[in-house]
Amino acid sequence: MSLVTADQALEAAECAAATIASGSVYFDGNSVAPDTKRAAARRIEAAGAHYVDVAVMAPVRPALLSVPLLLAGRHADAGQALLAQLGFSARVVPGDVGAASAIKMLRSIVIKGLEALTAECLLSARAAGVEEEVLASLDASFPRWDWRTRADYNLDRMLVHGLRRAAEMRESAATAAGLGQSGAMAAATADWQQRLGSLCLSPLPEGLAAKADAVLAATGKHDQ
Repeated sequence: MSLVTADQALEAAECAAATIASGSVYFDGNSVAPDTKRAAARRIEAAGAHYVDVAVMAPVRPALLSVPLLLAGRHADAGQALLAQLGFSARVVPGDVGAASAIKMLRSIVIKGLEALTAECLLSARAAGVEEEVLASLDASFPRWDWRTRADYNLDRMLVHGLRRAAEMRESAATAAGLGQSGAMAAATADWQQRLGSLCLSPLPEGLAAKADAVLAATGKHDQ
């Protein structure tokens, strides 16, 4: 099972191909573009092993073995049976290697993009001293979303996992570009994830306002 950061996925496959036993099943669960998965598959299958494209579709915690997995490729059915024996919850989707990855990468444009939009909006609002009005307006426009809680969670995820997610979003941008789209939104999201992840703020303060102040202080944009 290969589970590394997106920028190391192909190198991991190359290393594995040098020693993997013929007939082994290589589960590539990395968040990378379909083209990257296909390149990894060529290396693994040239070594005589079986490659399965895996997309991890939700946070592993707290679901653990129940986290939903999508599988694709000609060895996906056999891979699903093996994963079921280990207690995983996996579903095969139609298509060759890259199909599962495409679903994950294109979904991430929205999921990680919402995080980036939240950061740009509410960090700016905090710096301007108008975040309460902005939050109230968002709550009025999107009832039941509880924007303060959602924004606090999104900012937390970016500060903790931003570097890893930036690598993933560069793969999302490549996925969109490979499908004839600009990939501009995914690329901008990667920039935000990189920017916040590189701050390495730890431990994180509790609450949206405290997190925003910590980010603004670290970037020299706020004096509290």
